[in-house]
Amino acid sequence: ITAFIGPSGCGKSTLLKTIAGRLPKLSGEMLLGHQIHMGYFDQQLLDFSMSKTVLEEIWDDFPQLDHTEIRTALGRFLFKGEDVFKSVGVLSGGERVRLSLIKLMLSQDNFLVLDEPTNHLDIQGKEALENALTSYDGTMLFVSHDRYFIDKIATDILVLEDGKITHTQKSMTEVINEEKTVAKEIKKSSKEDFVN
Repeated sequence: ITAFIGPSGCGKSTLLKTIAGRLPKLSGEMLLGHQIHMGYFDQQLLDFSMSKTVLEEIWDDFPQLDHTEIRTALGRFLFKGEDVFKSVGVLSGGERVRLSLIKLMLSQDNFLVLDEPTNHLDIQGKEALENALTSYDGTMLFVSHDRYFIDKIATDILVLEDGKITHTQKSMTEVINEEKTVAKEIKKSSKEDFVN
């Protein structure tokens, strides 16, 4: 499970969209391995039938699943009791994100590309996503600004900065602490330059 990190605007989401085939490559080649099935999540591309209920939205896409399997999947992402009969059109942004993530997890793709999956999710929604991804046994590549989520989920971190990708074996906590140290040193040297 690999996280892409880097400053805002450095191209992380553009890179994921390119990997997922949503944007054309500027150069180079990309080749997926044999029998790789990619699932892509982008909060801007949530595609639902607004007149359906939450239950219908999932069941129509996965008719091979029985009632218990559908309700279990919905429950894992906090759609319980009467919530499954809500119209998709009245769902909040966070609820729609959760619904989209249910579809992604049920698709059983073995390579997930996730662009900011925790945006619009409350604490319970993030925990539900963390639990689902912890038990996921495929390959995952994701971008997130949620440092706690990265630290909890990522087993590997790639840093995108100045147009280059570098691999780090540091945890997100170590990366953050290193950034703070560098920032303090810059601030200190700026003060010294000002005094001199």
